[in-house]
Amino acid sequence: MHGAGIRLSFMSSIICGLLAGSFLPHEAKAETESKADTKTKDYFTLDRLDAYLEFEGDYGHTKVRQPYRGLMRGKSTQSNRDYTFQERIGFSLAGTVLDPSFITFDGDISFALTQSCHEERGWFSARDDHDTGHLLQYDMRANFFTGKLLSGSVYALRVDDRISRRFLPTLDEERTGFGTSWDFAHQKFPMHLSYDYLETDRTGNWDERDDEHFTESTFVFGGEVIFTDHHRLKYDYEHAETKQEYQGLDQPFDTTRDLFTLEHELEFGGSHQHELRTLVHWQEESGDFARDYFEIGPQLTLRHSDQLQTLYKYQFNRENYEGLDVETQRFDFQLVHQLYSNLTTTVDLFALYEDVEDDVNTHQYGGSVDWQYNRKNPYGHLYANLALAYDTENLSGDSGVRVVIDESAAFRDPVNITLRNRNVIPSSIVVADASNRHYYLAGRDYMVIRIGDVTQLARVRSGRIADGGNILVDYQYRTPTHGKIDTIRVDAGVEQRFNNGLTPYYRFSYRNQERPDHTTGFSFADLLYQPTTGFARYADRTNHHRLGVKYDHKRFALGAEYEIFDDTVEPYDAFHLDGLVHILQTPEHTLDASTRFSRFFFEGGYDRRNVTIIDVELDHRWQLRENMSIFDRVAYRWEDDSVDGITRAWDVAAGLDYVMGDLTAELTFEYDRLDLPESDEDDFGVYLRVRRDIPNVLARR
Repeated sequence: MHGAGIRLSFMSSIICGLLAGSFLPHEAKAETESKADTKTKDYFTLDRLDAYLEFEGDYGHTKVRQPYRGLMRGKSTQSNRDYTFQERIGFSLAGTVLDPSFITFDGDISFALTQSCHEERGWFSARDDHDTGHLLQYDMRANFFTGKLLSGSVYALRVDDRISRRFLPTLDEERTGFGTSWDFAHQKFPMHLSYDYLETDRTGNWDERDDEHFTESTFVFGGEVIFTDHHRLKYDYEHAETKQEYQGLDQPFDTTRDLFTLEHELEFGGSHQHELRTLVHWQEESGDFARDYFEIGPQLTLRHSDQLQTLYKYQFNRENYEGLDVETQRFDFQLVHQLYSNLTTTVDLFALYEDVEDDVNTHQYGGSVDWQYNRKNPYGHLYANLALAYDTENLSGDSGVRVVIDESAAFRDPVNITLRNRNVIPSSIVVADASNRHYYLAGRDYMVIRIGDVTQLARVRSGRIADGGNILVDYQYRTPTHGKIDTIRVDAGVEQRFNNGLTPYYRFSYRNQERPDHTTGFSFADLLYQPTTGFARYADRTNHHRLGVKYDHKRFALGAEYEIFDDTVEPYDAFHLDGLVHILQTPEHTLDASTRFSRFFFEGGYDRRNVTIIDVELDHRWQLRENMSIFDRVAYRWEDDSVDGITRAWDVAAGLDYVMGDLTAELTFEYDRLDLPESDEDDFGVYLRVRRDIPNVLARR
């Protein structure tokens, strides 16, 4: 009871300070500021000290309905409510120790009392939880010996943030970290050293399935040896440890990595126009998805003239991943020719040898030629490109597996991602984000779909991967006992950008990959992996046509596109219409509206279906008065899948910003709804923040 009284008194003081401080007469403020102590301290100088009082309140309500999985019919319902209050006092400061060239520091530090309440209600359960405590936040940095031969910095942080997600509830993110970095600015032997530690907690979803605990520590040491302005050697060593835990999973993802990089650069020739560059990577990893590799690659670039350049490259890789020991050697030759300023021609030739220990040997060679053309004309500007490529791949040895690392792809509703290789081993699939630091979970974030020997990834709408999200995929796939694969690729495009804003365009992509009739070595094991056609022969063809037009105007933009995706796995036709209108455009008042309509016809793939997607967005901002502004954003998606059903999604945010002198207030409302055929979820949240700044505390003494 005594603790509750202290918190109540502290909260009352905060609110009174917020209100009373804003009504301090201007004359009193000026008189107080005139008493500033300008005396300079010999050893320690606090150049700036600003204070603030702050009150924050959060309310969140989530309601989820899904089919009941027991004997009873109907839908089960679960409701969650969360209340959080914080009363905070903080300081923003900056200063020096002895001299600015010795030590400078700056940052923000605050202390808060917190109260929270959690309620959960279900058909057969009820749970309440109350919590009170204190919270210390800081973001501080100190810089040492600025401008000297040896300089460095240290920092520490503990901050809270909110992560807004489209059509899904906002997550709370708490980050705690510290680190240091040092630089030795020698003219011939510069060096750097750094250490960073970051711990991240994400919480806030109703079923805690998105709750995540992520830690990463990284130590880096590196530098250069500068022989001359045109001859240098760079080196880096990195030691990193990462750990990622998810709510509901007993097994975390742990990885420890040691990476050494060496890069040698030499420019030579009469005007140093040629370059020899050698890159060495050596990595040792332990833990989950550990990848050990050694890579060395010299590259010679010869600039024969302003119009002609050639490149010669050799690369040797030795890699160990998931028990596979893979050795790769690759040779590349590239020629780049510039004809006037309009036409760029690039020719590539390569040869590759890959050996999977005690398993599969691969010989691959091929080439490509690419033309890029652009020319200004009386009507505007013309852009065109044409690329032709061919390669052949010969495999020999026992029927085994090969490994693919970091195959990049992007989700685009309602089309699934098709992995490039056939006969993928589903259990070997690892999906990470574009930074390759966060892993996604099968069943929660994506689904694996098998169609014969083809493997696809489907995005889970309620998962952590957004529509349009980029991913990296690692996997293993089975190879035939003996085989040959021929691949032909053609890419072309042309567009005319007219001076009046109109841009018609056409883009074409063709890919044909097949095993010829004379492929041999068919075995009974092949039938197990491909019962219909085996490994003996298959064709994988893709024709992708996109014909469209765009029109850009100062007040609006319009676009239309017709798409034909003729594919052996999942062909479709589609057309898209999109538009953006700047309804209001003034410094004080803006209102933008955008929409996109897409219609997909999947005819002849594994699943015949039609899909319609409508996206609508509104973004409104209005400066009502000099000290008051409002904003509101609305996003709506309607998706009608003739097989999977209808999906509706809402994402609404509205808020008010108010400023009166040193008093600021923010009030934000958020609403998210994701209505799936099998379940629906409603999320409502309110966020209130009131802050009273007290600038230049030193002058108020």
